[in-house]
Amino acid sequence: MAEAPAFAAAAAPVLEVRDLKVHFPVAGGWFQRETRVVHAVDGVSLAVHPGEVVAVVGESGCGKTTLARAVLGLVDATAGEIRVKGAPIIGLDAASLRAHRRRVQMVFQDPFDSLNPRKTILSTLAQPLSIHGIVPAGEIRREAARLLDLVGLSPGEAFLDRYPHQFSGGQRQRACIARAIAVRPELVVADEAVSALDISIRAQILTLLQRLKAEFGLSYLFITHDLGVVRSLCDRVVVMYLGRIVEEGPTERIFTAPGHPYTAALMASCPLPDPRLARARKTVTLSGDLPSPVSPPAGCRFHTRCPVAQAICGREAPPAIELGQGQRAHCHFAADAPRWQAGAGPAQESKP
Repeated sequence: MAEAPAFAAAAAPVLEVRDLKVHFPVAGGWFQRETRVVHAVDGVSLAVHPGEVVAVVGESGCGKTTLARAVLGLVDATAGEIRVKGAPIIGLDAASLRAHRRRVQMVFQDPFDSLNPRKTILSTLAQPLSIHGIVPAGEIRREAARLLDLVGLSPGEAFLDRYPHQFSGGQRQRACIARAIAVRPELVVADEAVSALDISIRAQILTLLQRLKAEFGLSYLFITHDLGVVRSLCDRVVVMYLGRIVEEGPTERIFTAPGHPYTAALMASCPLPDPRLARARKTVTLSGDLPSPVSPPAGCRFHTRCPVAQAICGREAPPAIELGQGQRAHCHFAADAPRWQAGAGPAQESKP
């Protein structure tokens, strides 16, 4: 795991999200005249500090990609605040939004779909360099070649006039990373940036991201389902379930002492190379399917699948329980985590 940097307490966050909600209306069918709402993101608050890598994890449908797109301004927020370097971004006009997108860039999951197949890599890199006035027009080709050299496509000049189909998957993702850093951002949002790559190429891209972080002082919001990547790259982890955060904290704490049963179930799904450790690991088994984000359960949204749920879980939303060292879990029984991880469960009320 990467060493956690010592973030200054007084340092303003690069990214601050406060009680963010992103809801999508869904038209009713033949027998449903009312318009229903998908609660994709429903009250999320988090921060990313300078030089920090924050992972957002959770199963498909938890809202992590919608959160990433809201930070970029690619989807509209229903409520809440998003601030970059202290400046709010919700409701910006076109010119202000363009300035925001210079500070925050994104690397998408599929490097082929995120590159225009009819444009050369030079054209792809020239566009942000020209729009944001990074270098004079006469210097664009040289700067584009330098960016390709930085991401490991060397010599960069040899790749400028190629089209995306002439690159391998790893090379395409390197080109996408070059495009992201072209405008010298402060925050890069990586949405499953290595999940479409072979395992050996994945390791190379992660090494590249770590090197660029050190060289340019970047911060990352890293959206992923690959817990192995999280443990090797990220300083903090935010766990989402059905549009809400259920736990957050330093990476090693989340992996070794999860305070929420959903987090424990996620960690148990990560394979261990040593069979003896795998057999000795405490596991939390989930039941049932993920509820619909159109009509999420009352109280704790996880209680319909939770193996340690009690009656209170279906009545009241759980508070944020501080567990020390910057870790907190949104669970009524987070303080009992060592007991229920051992299989005892909280002895308070009967399960609903």
